[in-house]
Amino acid sequence: MIAHVFLALALIVPATVAALPTPIPQASQTPPPDIAAPSPTPLPLLVNGQVIDIERGFIVFTSGDALRLAPSAAMLDDASGATLTSIPGPGIYAAATLDTASGLVVSVRFSHKPLTAGTAITQIPRQYVVQASSPQPNPELAPPPAKYHSLSGETLVRILVEVPPDTPFTDDVFMTTDTGGWNPQAVKMLRQDALHFFIELSLRTGSEFHYLFTRGSWNSSERDRNGLERTPRDLLVEGSDLLSIDTTVYRWADLP
Repeated sequence: MIAHVFLALALIVPATVAALPTPIPQASQTPPPDIAAPSPTPLPLLVNGQVIDIERGFIVFTSGDALRLAPSAAMLDDASGATLTSIPGPGIYAAATLDTASGLVVSVRFSHKPLTAGTAITQIPRQYVVQASSPQPNPELAPPPAKYHSLSGETLVRILVEVPPDTPFTDDVFMTTDTGGWNPQAVKMLRQDALHFFIELSLRTGSEFHYLFTRGSWNSSERDRNGLERTPRDLLVEGSDLLSIDTTVYRWADLP
């Protein structure tokens, strides 16, 4: 009888399963990215910017930088991926795939809107850029000698800018300068009327800086008459007691 009771309990209570030993981790076959051997094949470089010209085997950007085109470089529409049947006009945006081994552009995607993918043309290694301009300074571009001198050593500079008629009336206008790190909201202009803004600055004689106008961001910065990125204006305080500057914004980047 007792033997039957122990047999029944053995059937009801499961036997304790011995724990299996933890397996020893094996060495990974793939090294971590920070110690992996470099790829023997150089990776292509994607370059973006706004194009001013495509001719004679070169693609030229509004920054003045040019890249060499491969003879069979593909010209593609960014939105559809289709091959273009004609060369795009000035002002179009482009993302160029640069073969770093040969230094040639093997394909270009074009868009009527700014492209964010890739590296800006002004920031790529200079060995890939074709230097078309002379490294020697042009004496004709030297600033003229000062004609007037301020007795106080400071000049009151008044800058008046006329904006396009399609500028939203509720928008502010700013002046951005190289001395301010190109902050798009560095100097807020004062409204004079519907189409004119101004600012008055007291600057020391000999001060020089470059400037552009924005509506608060680089997406709403000014463009030239053709809708291209414009060259920054240059301001040189030569020494007069009063300097008055009248200038014009012809177009904004975010408005047609």
